[in-house]
Amino acid sequence: WLKRSSCGGQPADPTPAVMSTAPAASLPSPLLIRNMARAEAPQSPPPSAMAGANARALAGRPGGNEATAPLMARTSTSSSSRAVRQVKTVPVFLLVNPKSGGHRGSKLMRVPQPFDVEVSASCTASLRIYDMLEGPSGEKPGFVQLKEATRLGPVRMVVAGGDGTVLWALEEAEKHGVDTRHQVMLAVLPLGTGNDFSRFAGWGGKAPKMRNLTKGTLSGLRELVLEWVRAKANAHDIWRVAMEVDAHRGVILKTSHERKKVPINEKRIEKLMHSYFSAGNDARAGMGQEKVRTSTRWGNFLNYGYQICLKGLPFREKEYVKDFLYALRHGQSDESPVIFSTDDDEDVHEPRLVDNPQVLIILNIPNCYGGLCRFWEGAGSVGVHPVADANILHAELDPADGKLEVLTYGSLLMEPMLNVTTQAGLPAHRFNAKRIFSGAPLFLQLVEDDEEDVVVHVQVDGEFFKLKNPSSVSFDLHRQIKVLYGGKPTDADAGSDNAEEAESSSSESDEEGIGVQQ
Repeated sequence: WLKRSSCGGQPADPTPAVMSTAPAASLPSPLLIRNMARAEAPQSPPPSAMAGANARALAGRPGGNEATAPLMARTSTSSSSRAVRQVKTVPVFLLVNPKSGGHRGSKLMRVPQPFDVEVSASCTASLRIYDMLEGPSGEKPGFVQLKEATRLGPVRMVVAGGDGTVLWALEEAEKHGVDTRHQVMLAVLPLGTGNDFSRFAGWGGKAPKMRNLTKGTLSGLRELVLEWVRAKANAHDIWRVAMEVDAHRGVILKTSHERKKVPINEKRIEKLMHSYFSAGNDARAGMGQEKVRTSTRWGNFLNYGYQICLKGLPFREKEYVKDFLYALRHGQSDESPVIFSTDDDEDVHEPRLVDNPQVLIILNIPNCYGGLCRFWEGAGSVGVHPVADANILHAELDPADGKLEVLTYGSLLMEPMLNVTTQAGLPAHRFNAKRIFSGAPLFLQLVEDDEEDVVVHVQVDGEFFKLKNPSSVSFDLHRQIKVLYGGKPTDADAGSDNAEEAESSSSESDEEGIGVQQ
């Protein structure tokens, strides 16, 4: 008998849609009609009850639980206008390596969850923190929930750890079926020693003060969440590095948890790379540092410096590029075009390596060695003769152009130390850093000797290996991901274009923080 307006205001015209033919005395009174209508009308639950029901419904879905409940859009009602207001909830996943930074990462697990931060009147960020050590590989709870969350759109994935932890997170995400090209946007909370990738992406190279993140009002963590949500995403190349040793005499060794060199039961391994690769005396010093790694960042820096001095002394045995590398090729096999060769045969008419460098570096970002060295920008000469690319000294390094930059330098003891002074304007070419090539894919054809063992130390984004009787190391593009750029400049170059672009992008971000810069 009665109609109510859709906005819950005054009743509409009480005139019935169909007139009754019964006598007027038999009609029910208006008061009785009103009471009957109220009794039969379904009661609307309050908004808080609806939100709880939504969360419980989502938790009942396959793979859903409390951790994914905040991913749904929530509504709130004004008591004065009773207008329904949509609030967008942006999920942020913080994946923590609790062992990083002298076990600093474990302190993040104390933060109460869910940790919601208001971004604007219509947007809330919901931070969920997961331990990356929890669960076996391919079945880790944090990545299971991350995969579930990507069904609603791209998700911000923040990795708390060092350069190696970033690679671990990418590999683990892919094992859980996450498309790292489109479904996640990566940021870093630096807790490692070098933190080169974090420095380049504008998130700094030093670990934040944990008391600001985990105690009191958690103001520091709130500020970080806002930065992560408002940051813009830029493309970044991820490379596949394949290392192979001789099928019969070859061995791949790495440092174990007991800080001993142990062999890997494989003749070929693949690793992902986001920053840089090196082979030679620097990796040899780095592997020595791994054996005496401490629980503090500065302790590791001091140990690494000591190993550089020790391995770089004039009377110490050294690894030279010519001792382990036969040729660098532009391609994916030993039949690909030669970039340079170390063959001394005068009948071989191929570009030759200049001088006798100790280190070969392959860069995807400009900074290396904890942000202290930027060899590509400072190198003022070419390390091959004859020069194949006349524009090599003008080539710019871009981490999203599908290319890698190759260079060499001479002295392990002097080169990195003196290169730091290039930040004060001194020319790096005086210290013998030389550009070789810009391009990809790459194939390192290594020296083979049937009588004596050939040994080379290499590192991939801070993970060190010793290759005994190696065959090859190859580089090809794995995929391109989206990296969120922070507003902190790198320690080595406070005025870099990347840092300025990141800061500008952050300030121009929309309130939902979901923009992606192609």
